[in-house]
Amino acid sequence: MESFLPINGVFQVSKTAGLFVALLIGFGFGFILERGGLGDSRKLAAQFYFRDLTVFKVMFTAIVVAMIGLLVLTSVGVMDPDMIHINPTYLWPGIVGGLVMGVGFVIGGY
Repeated sequence: MESFLPINGVFQVSKTAGLFVALLIGFGFGFILERGGLGDSRKLAAQFYFRDLTVFKVMFTAIVVAMIGLLVLTSVGVMDPDMIHINPTYLWPGIVGGLVMGVGFVIGGY
Protein backbone atom coordinates (compact mmCIF):
# COMPACT_ATOMS: atom_id res chain seq x y z
CA MET A 1 0.00 0.00 0.00
CA GLU A 2 1.33 3.43 -0.93
CA SER A 3 1.48 5.93 1.91
CA PHE A 4 0.26 9.48 1.41
CA LEU A 5 1.79 10.82 4.62
CA PRO A 6 5.16 12.58 4.76
CA ILE A 7 6.09 10.18 7.58
CA ASN A 8 6.36 7.31 5.15
CA GLY A 9 8.70 5.02 7.05
CA VAL A 10 6.64 5.02 10.25
CA PHE A 11 2.99 4.87 9.20
CA GLN A 12 1.62 3.00 6.19
CA VAL A 13 -1.90 4.38 5.92
CA SER A 14 -4.27 5.30 3.12
CA LYS A 15 -5.04 8.86 2.07
CA THR A 16 -8.46 8.68 3.74
CA ALA A 17 -6.98 7.54 7.06
CA GLY A 18 -4.32 10.26 6.86
CA LEU A 19 -6.95 12.94 6.27
CA PHE A 20 -9.01 11.57 9.17
CA VAL A 21 -6.00 11.76 11.50
CA ALA A 22 -5.30 15.34 10.33
CA LEU A 23 -8.95 16.22 10.99
CA LEU A 24 -8.75 14.77 14.51
CA ILE A 25 -5.54 16.67 15.26
CA GLY A 26 -7.09 19.91 13.97
CA PHE A 27 -10.24 19.50 16.05
CA GLY A 28 -8.14 18.60 19.10
CA PHE A 29 -5.93 21.67 18.68
CA GLY A 30 -8.96 23.93 18.24
CA PHE A 31 -10.69 22.37 21.25
CA ILE A 32 -7.64 22.92 23.46
CA LEU A 33 -7.33 26.55 22.30
CA GLU A 34 -11.02 27.17 23.00
CA ARG A 35 -10.86 25.51 26.43
CA GLY A 36 -7.82 27.67 27.22
CA GLY A 37 -9.88 30.79 26.60
CA LEU A 38 -8.06 31.83 23.44
CA GLY A 39 -11.32 32.18 21.51
CA ASP A 40 -12.62 34.93 23.80
CA SER A 41 -13.24 38.11 21.80
CA ARG A 42 -12.00 40.33 24.64
CA LYS A 43 -8.71 38.43 24.79
CA LEU A 44 -8.34 38.63 21.01
CA ALA A 45 -9.13 42.36 21.00
CA ALA A 46 -6.64 42.95 23.83
CA GLN A 47 -4.03 41.43 21.53
CA PHE A 48 -4.41 44.40 19.17
CA TYR A 49 -4.02 46.89 22.03
CA PHE A 50 -0.89 45.07 23.30
CA ARG A 51 -2.50 44.49 26.70
CA ASP A 52 -2.66 40.68 26.56
CA LEU A 53 -0.26 38.82 24.28
CA THR A 54 -1.34 35.32 25.37
CA VAL A 55 -2.67 34.38 21.92
CA PHE A 56 0.55 35.50 20.25
CA LYS A 57 2.67 33.56 22.75
CA VAL A 58 0.65 30.36 22.33
CA MET A 59 0.62 30.51 18.53
CA PHE A 60 4.30 31.43 18.32
CA THR A 61 5.16 28.54 20.62
CA ALA A 62 3.08 26.15 18.49
CA ILE A 63 4.89 27.31 15.34
CA VAL A 64 8.34 26.92 16.91
CA VAL A 65 7.50 23.45 18.30
CA ALA A 66 6.24 22.33 14.87
CA MET A 67 9.34 23.75 13.20
CA ILE A 68 11.70 21.96 15.58
CA GLY A 69 9.69 18.75 15.24
CA LEU A 70 9.92 18.86 11.45
CA LEU A 71 13.64 19.63 11.62
CA VAL A 72 14.35 16.72 13.98
CA LEU A 73 12.15 14.23 12.07
CA THR A 74 13.76 15.26 8.77
CA SER A 75 17.32 15.02 10.12
CA VAL A 76 16.83 11.51 11.52
CA GLY A 77 15.31 10.37 8.21
CA VAL A 78 11.76 9.74 9.41
CA MET A 79 10.16 12.66 7.55
CA ASP A 80 10.34 13.19 3.79
CA PRO A 81 10.26 16.99 3.29
CA ASP A 82 9.53 16.60 -0.44
CA MET A 83 6.06 15.24 0.40
CA ILE A 84 5.07 18.38 2.32
CA HIS A 85 3.07 20.77 0.16
CA ILE A 86 3.51 24.45 0.93
CA ASN A 87 0.88 26.75 -0.52
CA PRO A 88 2.12 29.81 -2.41
CA THR A 89 2.00 33.12 -0.58
CA TYR A 90 -0.42 35.74 -1.86
CA LEU A 91 0.61 38.85 0.04
CA TRP A 92 -2.10 41.40 -0.78
CA PRO A 93 -5.10 39.13 -0.16
CA GLY A 94 -3.48 38.14 3.15
CA ILE A 95 -3.00 41.77 4.16
CA VAL A 96 -6.55 42.74 3.21
CA GLY A 97 -8.01 39.68 4.96
CA GLY A 98 -5.93 40.35 8.06
CA LEU A 99 -7.08 43.95 8.19
CA VAL A 100 -10.74 42.98 7.76
CA MET A 101 -10.48 40.28 10.44
CA GLY A 102 -8.51 42.58 12.75
CA VAL A 103 -11.02 45.40 12.48
CA GLY A 104 -13.83 42.89 13.09
CA PHE A 105 -12.09 41.53 16.19
CA VAL A 106 -11.46 45.02 17.55
CA ILE A 107 -15.07 46.10 16.94
CA GLY A 108 -16.34 42.83 18.45
CA GLY A 109 -14.15 43.25 21.51
CA TYR A 110 -15.10 46.86 21.97
